[in-house]
Amino acid sequence: MKALVVEESGVVRVREVSEPVMGEYEARCEMLYGATCAGTDLSVIDGEFAWGNVYPSIIGHESIGRVVEVGNKVRNFKVGDLISRVYTRETDGVGLSWGGMAEFGLAVDTKAMWADGIDKEEWDGFRVNQVIPEGVIDPLDATMIITWRENLSWINRMGVTQDEKVLVVGSGANGISIAACAAIRGGQVVVIGNEAREESAMRTGIRNYYDYKKKEVVKEFIDENERMYDYVIDATGKKETLTPYMTMLKEGGTAAVYGMSDFYNYTFNPILGPKSFRFFNSYVDTYDEEETHEEVIDLIRAGKLDAGNWLDKENIFTWENAPEVYEHVRNRKAIKSVLKLSR
Repeated sequence: MKALVVEESGVVRVREVSEPVMGEYEARCEMLYGATCAGTDLSVIDGEFAWGNVYPSIIGHESIGRVVEVGNKVRNFKVGDLISRVYTRETDGVGLSWGGMAEFGLAVDTKAMWADGIDKEEWDGFRVNQVIPEGVIDPLDATMIITWRENLSWINRMGVTQDEKVLVVGSGANGISIAACAAIRGGQVVVIGNEAREESAMRTGIRNYYDYKKKEVVKEFIDENERMYDYVIDATGKKETLTPYMTMLKEGGTAAVYGMSDFYNYTFNPILGPKSFRFFNSYVDTYDEEETHEEVIDLIRAGKLDAGNWLDKENIFTWENAPEVYEHVRNRKAIKSVLKLSR
């Protein structure tokens, strides 16, 4: 089968590898579409992933698969089911940077393993494999479910509630999604980001948007809102992003960071903040996709989450030009690009 492999830092190629062998608690899936993650995926490609890099490795963690066969102990998947976040396995000396960009992958029936008393360490990471009900969302659009589940879980656990004031700094896919989820929770949300992303962001229900390059406008906004915001969120993970906005944070408010660009050397100036505030990040048990799966499905049905605000559906990549899917995002031609994985 074909897979998109990071051969070494900066080198991405399509490679023929062996199909994964299905286990008794697994479902073999034909992979349909995979979406890019401009943060994690590009850091893997560039050799800058915070938790280390594996080369060669199959990349991708936002892929959707269709079940074509099930193992003899699978009880919660059936042939034809659409499954979220499906990966392949290590094969032919090629490791995994999750492994979603491949023609075939395996979904794990974690509910059956739990019911049969299998050690949680063997299946816990695969609770992301959830059935997407038929007719709820197109398989291409379903690639967004992974981002939405993560971000909604994070916002829910952070505790955003009705009419609280939320500032999100960053307009990548996660930034816009975090803002959208905070707005769904009833927050009064403002985003500071790239001018090119304003239209997409405003369609998600946020209150206002500022172009980060318009320094004077942003400074005026900061000065007019001293100690006015319940949440100040850095969606980029780049050090010092929070610092200019700490004067906006209320006493007892929350400063938060999502993203891992500067994972091991993240810094900001807390002295500019209030006397007391909470710091909330996305790396210490602060989100769980499984817990928001059904809620995201309900929000899609209600029309409150629209993949068209994130995905570039005019330029769908195929195996013939697969490595270019990441350059399309790197060059800021899309918030998220999509690779068609099926033949």
